[in-house]
Amino acid sequence: MSSLTLNPDEAGRPASQVSQTLTALDRALRFARAKLSPDITAQRLLILIAAYFHEGLSQKELLNHLESTSITALSRNLADLSAMTTKKAPGPGLLELRIDPSNLRIRRVFLTRKGRTFVRQWLAETVGDVVEED
Repeated sequence: MSSLTLNPDEAGRPASQVSQTLTALDRALRFARAKLSPDITAQRLLILIAAYFHEGLSQKELLNHLESTSITALSRNLADLSAMTTKKAPGPGLLELRIDPSNLRIRRVFLTRKGRTFVRQWLAETVGDVVEED
């Protein structure tokens, strides 16, 4: 078994700072998995956070805030975070897609109350910054 050696990155950050960042990311993912599901992915968390800060955007507009996500992956993950997954099984119900009344081909992304509550808890736990309630 090989061990991970942390070296300063290109920006000159010391190994201790890189280690702290990795620890924080691990803690954030563990929190989400404990609250939602053991199979929640980092990509799904990023999508939830993007939807929280950019609620009401179309799928294509939301994609602009998710650099490493393809439209196919976004569409699949949005479905898997909604009330009905891509496999037609009950989902977590964290967000919903609403048809844009001015263009029926566009679906806009909104968090459900459950989704909004989760993201606020997640932010408070991982960032330490409590976001105002509605």
